Amino acid sequence: MTQDERLVPARPARDLDRTLAELTQSKGYGGRYGGGSPAEVNLKEYLFVVLKRKWLIMSLVLIITSLATIQAYREPSIYEGATTIKIEQKTPSILQSGNGGGIVIGQSDPNFWGTQLNLLHNEALARQVIVRLDLPHNPTFFGPQGQSTIFASLKRIFSRDSVPKTSPTPAAGSVPLNEEALNNQEFTPEQLAALEPYEDTITANEIIEPQPQTNLVIIRYRHTDPALAQKIADTLAEVFVANNLNLQESGTSKQSQDLGQEIAKYQGQVKQKQADVFNYAKQYELPLTDAPASNLRQQRVSTYSSQLLEAENQKRSLQSAYEAAKTSPDPFANPEVQKDERIMKLREKISELKDKETGLLQKYTKEWPEVQQVEAQIAQLEVELKKAPTEVLASMKAKSDAATTQLADLKTAYTKESGLTAQQTKNIIELASMRADLASDQQYLNTLFQKRRELNAVSGETGTNVSVSNPSRLPRAPVGPARLKTILIALILSLVAGIGLAFLLDFLDDTIKSVDDVDRYINLPALALIPAVRNDRTRLRGGEAALAGPNDTTALAMVKDIRSPIAESYRHLRTSLLLSSAGTAPRTILVTSSQPSEGKTTTAINTAFILAQTGAEVLIIDCDLRRPRLHAHFNISNARGLTNCLSGEASEIDSVIQSYAALPNLKLLPSGPMPPNPAELLGSEEMRNLLLSLREKFTHVIVDSPPAISFTDASILSTFVDGVILVVHGGRSSRAVVRRAKQQLLDIGANIFGVVLNNVKIEKTQDYYYGGYYGHYKSSYYAAEEQPATDQGDATNT
Repeated sequence: MTQDERLVPARPARDLDRTLAELTQSKGYGGRYGGGSPAEVNLKEYLFVVLKRKWLIMSLVLIITSLATIQAYREPSIYEGATTIKIEQKTPSILQSGNGGGIVIGQSDPNFWGTQLNLLHNEALARQVIVRLDLPHNPTFFGPQGQSTIFASLKRIFSRDSVPKTSPTPAAGSVPLNEEALNNQEFTPEQLAALEPYEDTITANEIIEPQPQTNLVIIRYRHTDPALAQKIADTLAEVFVANNLNLQESGTSKQSQDLGQEIAKYQGQVKQKQADVFNYAKQYELPLTDAPASNLRQQRVSTYSSQLLEAENQKRSLQSAYEAAKTSPDPFANPEVQKDERIMKLREKISELKDKETGLLQKYTKEWPEVQQVEAQIAQLEVELKKAPTEVLASMKAKSDAATTQLADLKTAYTKESGLTAQQTKNIIELASMRADLASDQQYLNTLFQKRRELNAVSGETGTNVSVSNPSRLPRAPVGPARLKTILIALILSLVAGIGLAFLLDFLDDTIKSVDDVDRYINLPALALIPAVRNDRTRLRGGEAALAGPNDTTALAMVKDIRSPIAESYRHLRTSLLLSSAGTAPRTILVTSSQPSEGKTTTAINTAFILAQTGAEVLIIDCDLRRPRLHAHFNISNARGLTNCLSGEASEIDSVIQSYAALPNLKLLPSGPMPPNPAELLGSEEMRNLLLSLREKFTHVIVDSPPAISFTDASILSTFVDGVILVVHGGRSSRAVVRRAKQQLLDIGANIFGVVLNNVKIEKTQDYYYGGYYGHYKSSYYAAEEQPATDQGDATNT
């Protein structure tokens, strides 16, 4: 039988009809799931890729969504103030609703309603609001409100959006704008240009919303500061109402004009006096209210008084303790010395050394070096112990001096703060006088407003009635930004990106993970697929479990339970090897790998063990002369072995072959002493003759060799044996490395039986037929523990 005619796992017939593009694009997962339509197979392949990279996808989704959430909550919340005004004409006619969904006012001018809405949304009205609220000196108008740090954002995520407290502070040394200058058009072009950004901001964030079938209009204004949003919305309505009144009062008498000037004058005075009161209180650190808790200076005096008493008590306590310790005749009687950790540790060390000295003196004399060394250590520690009370006393003195210094500082601070309290009382009286003057002006200003309302009440009956129907409430909940929408979009995009990355990584992954990968990329038969060892297997015992073999740390521990998937895998490997050559089973078999740590020694040992279970005489030779491991797995001596035979030290091969007590027909030939020239020794004619003689004595000879890529030993030995088994670590071995090892062996004429895919995680790949079939097989044939476990291919010892 030629190499291409050896045992090859049958591929589904449907794969023969697949195009070249499908073969190059597919990852070969269809073979895992058995039958099914191509659509179902592709869906399972995609699902497998997603599940294999589920932690990557979940991590990417978590990170991106978390970052998007933090960024969304770092953006300041937007609040909306809404003020409702009513616009109607002073006519006896009744207002009617139009049929077009808008508001139709029964009057001769059809443009009346549009005119009113445009007057509400223009730069002139915005300029008046800016001047009235003195927005150029309000630092919160342009700046986003609320904290924007990451910790504040995280805190905002897990708490409700509350109204942030803001306190706009006018810029120091600047002259506030006033409405009188605006009405008299006294602003310079530079001042008007400076107001343009404020005007654009107000018009951009202002929403005029007429209510259908009514004369009501809602003025909405959005800002990051809820108080400012409320204030601007109300001020827009108030200024619009005031403008309408001013328009109606344009033809009134001189008395109305004087009243307006007086109101404007006192408005300026009230604003100025409010600023004076605030600045005076700030200058002398006076409380802004009359509440006792707001007087910080009095609180500081009280705090200094309590701290002073506490410092005096502490100083007295420390000083008395120091005096008592200083005059004490026995320094070790001092409580501070007794509880000092260093002294306690010194005593413990001295006690331990004395105990050690006592034990040594029972065996040796005092002149013994170790006894003298212990005595020197005890003497040194006792000297340190005598010095320790002095150090503790110095520490107590330092604490007493520090308490004295702290007491002096507190006395100075208390004396200074008490002297300032008397001056503060005088300043409080002055501040109360200023507040009384301000209250008088505010009361007079309210009186002027009342007179103006009375004057307007008796004005003409024509014109437009504009009034505030519903002032804005302080917004409690934000209207933006759309954080949930942003987070959902980030979640969806990160999920799509994670799945895409999973498919990309799967496409870029060039390791061999399945039987299909072996067939597609290595072009060699897959002899067997060995599942990875699980921590919880094996609990069922039978067959080989009764044999006295190595402990659970050896390679043979994986096949001790004949019911395990690993044991069944090696029986499958045995069947593949026995059928791999035409006419007769191979006698000499070389086991190698492309690179280290792929499980070649474990595979060689278990293959020999499984072959020996059929009753055949099997010999396993450790030809890995650079890193021999056979003797360690079987717990045998490696003093004599293969190298002794090849070097002529052992005249008879039987003298170095060792038996395995648990399986008498399994013989072991360890490597022996490590030689300086392994390649020359293995490539010698003695090695060839040795293998020829051993194949006549044994049914099968298993040869364990070094990795094929790392050393030339495997290439040399491959020409002496019937065939080679190439062990590949599933999910770790690169296709290029395995192909290179294969080609290196083929170049020298080696006969490669096939590939053993080792250490495959069944629960992840689902590529091994034991994952589904073996569960049913185990429950059917090994359900009853009282029945002896048998294997049809095993003649004995099973």
